[in-house]
Amino acid sequence: MELTLVSYNIHSGIGTDGRFDLHRVGEVLREIDADIIALQEVGDFRGKTSREDQPEHLADLLGLHMAFGPNVVRQGRRYGNAVLARLPILKSKNYDLSVESREPRGALRCDLDLGGGRQLHLFCLHLGLSLGERRRQESLLLSSDILRDAVRKDPVVVCGDFNYWGNKPVPALVRRAIHDAALELRTPARTYPSRLPLLRLDRIFVDSGVRPLTIRPHRSSLATVTSDHLPLVMRFEAPVLTEAVAVSAPVQLIG
Repeated sequence: MELTLVSYNIHSGIGTDGRFDLHRVGEVLREIDADIIALQEVGDFRGKTSREDQPEHLADLLGLHMAFGPNVVRQGRRYGNAVLARLPILKSKNYDLSVESREPRGALRCDLDLGGGRQLHLFCLHLGLSLGERRRQESLLLSSDILRDAVRKDPVVVCGDFNYWGNKPVPALVRRAIHDAALELRTPARTYPSRLPLLRLDRIFVDSGVRPLTIRPHRSSLATVTSDHLPLVMRFEAPVLTEAVAVSAPVQLIG
């Protein structure tokens, strides 16, 4: 069963031209036509944009199932990570990765139905800006039951904006049971900044149950202005054969 996953920091729908346009985000995602979409910086708690329903609106635009993990809620405005998928979302949970005195952060876990009684455990996260903050968040992710429970049976993908400026492996994660797909495929996969991508802030990690086939930044004229990040696209093989699942209407699950 081959599937396409995209991890994309959409910068609240505000492009490099300073213009807010969520429909433009939807058009970039249509260009990619992924089965699973993991989004970071969804919503706006600072009041800079005109929509308070960004995850719901994107799900409606694309006709996909949706789960949203808000990490900040302020005066009705929400901000966090979202997952959109053609596959049914069986369950979702938002894990707190916040570090004191820093911006609240989280990891959204979605259990996706692969059919045949199998699931894909997808984690969509956005780590902090400072090295010390990221180290504490990586420790939370690895030392708690967040990943430990997921890897016992079904395949796992961990993706998002790691804010790790080096192009080498993330030290805390490379020693674990998940692997950087870009390094496995020996592909640079640089996504930031979108106009001239030099850095691998966005990454996709997989465990042994997922075989990455290709990974690439999605570079189109629209993508270079829609966000300060390019989408990171991975084609992979999941270990189950199943019939395609038709989506009749978006389903909202709040983690």
